[in-house]
Amino acid sequence: MDKLKNKKAKTNRKFVFITTTLSLGLFFGGTVFNICQGKFNNRLNAAEQKDGTVAPLVPGIKEGPATPLPVGFKEAMERSFQQGAEWPDKVVLNNISMKVEYNFNENLTNYAKNLLKQYRSDYTTIAVIDNETGRVLAAVGYEGKANSFNKNLIMTSTHPSASLIKMVTTAELLQNSQVKKETMFDFRGRSTTLFKYQLNESKSNRWDKTQNFETAFAKSNNVIFGKAAIKNTTSQGIVKMAEGFGFNQPLMKEFGFLKSEIHQVKDDFSLAELASGYNVDTVISPIHAAAMASVVANDGVFRTPKLISKIVDPKTGENIWPEQSNDRRAISLETSKEMHEMMGMTVDDGTARKSFRKMNNSYRDVLDIGGKTGSITGGTPYGKRDWFAAFAMPREKSKGKGISISVMNVNVKKWHVKSSMLAKNIIEYYYKNINPIALNTSSDSKRAPSESRPAKRRRHHHRAKNV
Repeated sequence: MDKLKNKKAKTNRKFVFITTTLSLGLFFGGTVFNICQGKFNNRLNAAEQKDGTVAPLVPGIKEGPATPLPVGFKEAMERSFQQGAEWPDKVVLNNISMKVEYNFNENLTNYAKNLLKQYRSDYTTIAVIDNETGRVLAAVGYEGKANSFNKNLIMTSTHPSASLIKMVTTAELLQNSQVKKETMFDFRGRSTTLFKYQLNESKSNRWDKTQNFETAFAKSNNVIFGKAAIKNTTSQGIVKMAEGFGFNQPLMKEFGFLKSEIHQVKDDFSLAELASGYNVDTVISPIHAAAMASVVANDGVFRTPKLISKIVDPKTGENIWPEQSNDRRAISLETSKEMHEMMGMTVDDGTARKSFRKMNNSYRDVLDIGGKTGSITGGTPYGKRDWFAAFAMPREKSKGKGISISVMNVNVKKWHVKSSMLAKNIIEYYYKNINPIALNTSSDSKRAPSESRPAKRRRHHHRAKNV
């Protein structure tokens, strides 16, 4: 009897031991697996959900897993761009004609067209995006010689970005290096050029000049941006930041061919060219240029532009592709605030100041406007590109986040009008006719721009340590 009890006790102990071992194995095995998958004790980003989708950032727009496009839709849209200059209102899929509707604002689009006909530049594009929704309110491409409109011009990524890429470089340096807005840099020669001798730090002479980083951005100083990049980042860092801004990937799901490109480089001088935009290899589309400016307006969030509003099944009348948001954080909130001020300085005291001095002072009182200019010769169509990408937001936050805009002129033989001037006109029209905003009509609005505007952004005159 005792032997039988001992045998049962041993059997029970073995059972408990095996069960415990299996439980511990499953626990630690699962823990190791989770660690390997990067899930153990992981705090999700504030904008990321447990199911991997992006948290709602835009009220009224469907979030979560994307509704797939109809099979063959992207290919059909690409064919339409090869065949004609007009925006296609129908796409044939499996012998069924699908109706395509866009987010364009008709009045704003017509105003942009009339504006371009007035100046008749060789080639011009105007893109306007609603910052809160990402909807593309206007996308106009114009050819002056033919006096005609062509959607392909605004949808192709064959345009060198020029100094617009300084927005990416600025974000990389502010967020991932010791460079601050007030950091001082020495430079020699003209700030609009970029030669190897200008990047040489071995000697200094009485002809050297200094600028802080904020002023270098506002005045688009190629030399300082080149030197800052060589000392404080790499081409890998710039490319990675650019990808956060939407480079090297389709900009919109419905247009697989719409992709801006930036590539890594191998030596310091090429890095300086990359960082300052002094090359023709970094290319962008005009719609993407507006989306880059909207990142700053949206506090560092990249909001995918939404060109198409509906794809309608003619049999049922139903929208088979509901509008969705695909937002992600590109830069930190702190970095976006600093860039907001720097882009504002471009308009107040930088390369766009002449155009915006002509803006009605009442608009300057109630709007917060910031931008970045750029110019370079090259690209397709060939010519000297004159860029301006900007945001224009009501100063009163309850009025929303406003719009972002890009204007690109391609001048073959002579200049017709500045891109920043066209942008200024579009902004005034939008806030007068599309989304009216109450203006300051007091006598103060008749004073000089520098007197009627709110206090200028903080300026840094003290000398800081070079970085």
